[in-house]
Amino acid sequence: MKILYGIQLNGNGHITRSIELISILKEKGYEVDIITSGNNSNLDIPFKVKKHFQGFSIYYNKFGSIDWIKSISSSKLIRLLKDIKYDVSEYDLVISDFEPVSAWSARMCKVKSIGISNQCSLISKNTPKFKRKFISKLFIKYFAKCDDYIGLHYQSYDDYIQLPFISRFFLENKISDKNFYLIYLPSLKLDFIIKQVKLYKNIKFKIYSDEVEEYTNFDNIEINKLNKSAFQKDILDCTGVITASGFSTTSEALILGKKLWSIPLKGQYEQLSNSISLKEMGIYTKDFNITNLGSWLISYDRIDYKWENPIYNIVEKIIKTYGDN
Repeated sequence: MKILYGIQLNGNGHITRSIELISILKEKGYEVDIITSGNNSNLDIPFKVKKHFQGFSIYYNKFGSIDWIKSISSSKLIRLLKDIKYDVSEYDLVISDFEPVSAWSARMCKVKSIGISNQCSLISKNTPKFKRKFISKLFIKYFAKCDDYIGLHYQSYDDYIQLPFISRFFLENKISDKNFYLIYLPSLKLDFIIKQVKLYKNIKFKIYSDEVEEYTNFDNIEINKLNKSAFQKDILDCTGVITASGFSTTSEALILGKKLWSIPLKGQYEQLSNSISLKEMGIYTKDFNITNLGSWLISYDRIDYKWENPIYNIVEKIIKTYGDN
């Protein structure tokens, strides 16, 4: 079976998740080509990418919400409409992690397609969702429309929805608690974050930020530039994680048994919907400020998250359903 795998480069979760699935498919002997679209991620893909497309990227300001002006102005929609006519007829199956070129090209070439992402889970009427976002619901449903879906979410809200899966790195290395809190809030200004945490002088914080180019350490705060391997190691070693409501990092924190505070980005339908599920599970989801930080540190603890790794079940479903093509 020859597979085309489309990865959306809007954030890092799509890449992290896709790397795991592609690795297993390759291990099982399947030929997998990769295309990507979008320009808002900072992780490398450890496989050859056949083609990259402009796609559509969502950018964020430093006030905790989407920068719609930058997002719309940087997206060449006419180019995207041309790109979705990409010829994928040589493939037996197209897999799309919320990537529109692969998904729509598959429909035009009449190649079977399957979408695998957290966004796919939001199509189900059973999944908790943020209300009053009709346009966002249409976007989720049609942006990367496929023939079939495997949704990913914190709970199995529907028959087609699986629990999250994470990098093998986390499963193959020791989990510890080295008494510090990890903060990754790229949509907030670094100065604002520091101002909130610096008064808690007896508590150690490690902040990852795209605003710095080198490591800085003062008082109870460490500031690190973005680095995948260092960040993964710190998730393993931290007491708790303070981050947005993107699916990847929140899933890692839950699965590794870390205390979690998840702050959804304003105007981001997926994150607002994820935060509803997280809140129902007992996760703190209020805005990031000094008062709420104190409440979270004192009154909240890690939750008992029941999890079994679904990744091999997902691969087997793909092979069983499409492997005879």
